[in-house]
Amino acid sequence: MKLSKVTAVVAGLCLCSVGALPSCNSTRKIESDKPPALRPLNVVVVTIDTLRPDHLPCYGYQHVETPTLDSLAQRGVLFEQAVAQTPLTPPSHASIFTGQYPTVHHVRNTGGFILPTSSRPLAKILQEQGWDTAAFIGSAVLKKIFGFNLGFAVYDDQMPKPGREDEFREDPERRAGVVVDRAIQWLNAQSGKPFFLWVHLYDPHLPYDPPSPFRERYKDHPYDGEIAYTDRELGRLIDVVRAKAPQNTIIALLSDHGESLGEHGEFTHGVFLYDSTLRIVFMMSGPGIPAGMRIKPQVRSIDFLPTLLELMGGKAPDQAQGASLVPAFSGRPVATGVSYGETLYPKMNMGWAELRSIRTDQWKYVRAPKPELYDLIRDAGETTNVIRQHPAEIQRFEAVLNGVVSAGGRGTTEKVETRLVNEQAMEELRSLGYVSGFAPRTYELTGEGVDPKDRVHILKLLEEAESPTSKASDARRSELLRQALAEDPGNPSLYYQLGGRYEKAGRYKDAMNLYRTALAKGIQSGRLHSRIADLSLRAGKKDEAIAEYEKAAQFNPSDLDSQVNLATAYLERGRAGDAERVFKWILATDPDHAAAENGLGLIAIERRDSAAARGYFERAVQLDPDMLEAQLNLGLIYEMAGDRARARSCFKAFLAKASPAQYARVIPKVRQELASLQEEAR
Repeated sequence: MKLSKVTAVVAGLCLCSVGALPSCNSTRKIESDKPPALRPLNVVVVTIDTLRPDHLPCYGYQHVETPTLDSLAQRGVLFEQAVAQTPLTPPSHASIFTGQYPTVHHVRNTGGFILPTSSRPLAKILQEQGWDTAAFIGSAVLKKIFGFNLGFAVYDDQMPKPGREDEFREDPERRAGVVVDRAIQWLNAQSGKPFFLWVHLYDPHLPYDPPSPFRERYKDHPYDGEIAYTDRELGRLIDVVRAKAPQNTIIALLSDHGESLGEHGEFTHGVFLYDSTLRIVFMMSGPGIPAGMRIKPQVRSIDFLPTLLELMGGKAPDQAQGASLVPAFSGRPVATGVSYGETLYPKMNMGWAELRSIRTDQWKYVRAPKPELYDLIRDAGETTNVIRQHPAEIQRFEAVLNGVVSAGGRGTTEKVETRLVNEQAMEELRSLGYVSGFAPRTYELTGEGVDPKDRVHILKLLEEAESPTSKASDARRSELLRQALAEDPGNPSLYYQLGGRYEKAGRYKDAMNLYRTALAKGIQSGRLHSRIADLSLRAGKKDEAIAEYEKAAQFNPSDLDSQVNLATAYLERGRAGDAERVFKWILATDPDHAAAENGLGLIAIERRDSAAARGYFERAVQLDPDMLEAQLNLGLIYEMAGDRARARSCFKAFLAKASPAQYARVIPKVRQELASLQEEAR
């Protein structure tokens, strides 16, 4: 079925006067205290990570099969020129759900920032009006510790265990099939109240490793294979949604950002602000949305929230900066012609300059040490910088950027402070005596420094060293990273990458020396101290490890893996009080943290409080049935209490999944104990 071509008109760009610019940064005046009641529509929002629109048939691409996405486009409206506000997952999702630019919602990078509890994201708005709310997440970058669970009664973000030595750690992602299974299970249990379901699918993100048969079918284009696999799993979800209540359900699908596949010397996303990473997929279908419509002018991710709420009979919060796109459905103008973009990733992760941009239907201006201007109508690939030919446009775009950066519209610089815990967790920390010493980092965003364009050769070395498809040997990969580090010694990410390779190769001393070199060069981060602590622990130097974990906590108290290791080291050194304090802090940050519950159970055993220990271990197993240590501990508690049936069950669960390599000395003892219990039961 061919989609009808409907082109909406975009309102004037409002670039002429600096006096009008503060609206880009400030919020609208509050007009009423009580929001209007919303129509009882179900809402399903699917965000697909790293999905380029120009790799979908409904956007003109012919080399992948995506029948589910094609059908969604045919049933509703497709926005041809939708753009994100940043090419990074957490801040982009914050913009989607709050309708705000990153400068306002304060989530500025991947890691290091938390969505404030004062925010009014979509889930919070709908939950307050009685909606059932649930989210099912495909990647650890959106875990609840970063604040994205605000307004969700269910927030399923547990990633699978990788099977390495440390059972507390998780993989950074899970496949779409697992996420969709969990979402369908929740959908099938709904009783009839209106619901809001968010499903986040991560698969098109690097590494491109689609499962069979997509791996074989797209062996030369694995990125497309990931898209095709994601589409299949999405189809299962949409089938269930449509079977429940198709006539009163709005379905929205967006990607958070695109993916650079080598354009401009970038091989993933986050460094540059070209359309390869800023253009996104955006489509909606359901009540009030015309079928088969394509809207050509630019729209933005911040426009989703106002659009959805108008379709539901409401309006966006006064703090939202986006515009409703509903008028465009009938050909009327919408004020979406100016889009702000930013990436702080080069500054915070690479030691280069941050980038900001203004995009219109015709122009893309990038504020950088070497600024850029592209005529998107004549040069959609952004290959010819025409900045010298258009000084008037530059002056206007600079004024718009200043309005975003500062409330008065006169500033060109900005100070950004990392935020690693939310307000509620901070209060919990104070009650635990755990606040002193935390050191959020402040970044001065001046637009000055190394232009990322002048470091594309570093990106090339990183791609060859780290890409799963690279044919370089392990030794060659390390050599490439050493070469990059020699040319760019102020780049924090290179120390992590090369140090990780050393650790993988068993070169622990070289890794330790490298991390200490980074510290000596002034590179300060919790990640460095955590790596040094891990290596110290491996070497049996527990006191040194504790000191480094404590430093890591000062930089990043939300690094819960390091916090678990710190608490465990405290326990092993007989510092139960310190261990308890850390485990309680972990639970203040993440109330569903199984390892912290298990740790508190161990402390309770030390204190001979078996009743409390049982409660902690039961909670740990409830949260994570695959936490083998908790299963074993709970079995022992049950056995001590004479509850042999439950003890047998726990021991069986432990033996069914325990790795012989990790639990070689424990497994025979558990088998012997289980045999004894089974003999008694005969």
